[in-house]
Amino acid sequence: AAMALHRLLNEGKLLVKAHGELVEPHPSARIVITMNPPTREYRDSEPMNSATRGRFRALEQPYIQDIEVELDTLDAQVNSGSRVVDRGTLRKIVQFAHQTRQNENWPTLSTRNLVIVCEHIEDGASPKAAVKNEVWAVAEPNQYPGDTYETLDDYL
Repeated sequence: AAMALHRLLNEGKLLVKAHGELVEPHPSARIVITMNPPTREYRDSEPMNSATRGRFRALEQPYIQDIEVELDTLDAQVNSGSRVVDRGTLRKIVQFAHQTRQNENWPTLSTRNLVIVCEHIEDGASPKAAVKNEVWAVAEPNQYPGDTYETLDDYL
């Protein structure tokens, strides 16, 4: 598959081996590829090979560093139609997520994970139970979600 992709990117043609046919994509056709960075969060995923990676522009999308900016982002996503989670609780959830990103032994909560936490809250879970559930859901095999619970108690 990589060779077919390389030919498409280099020559603008795709070889269909089964038919021996060269296909030229429509001029408006686009290819979008995502890859996970070589960081601790993705250590168990298969990296993209350098020959393929070298054919694309790379854009880093780090976690939101500013708690207020992430709080505003989460508030807009979660509470756009009606109030699902109050802003004070959202702030505590975001602050805890920032803590998870600073400890390499803990499961890391992304902004997307925080949206899922809020969906659990909307379904009736307590904020603490919702966060615990999501921490457990994103934990890698070498991480123990329970390690975060004492710190979570400081927030919720």
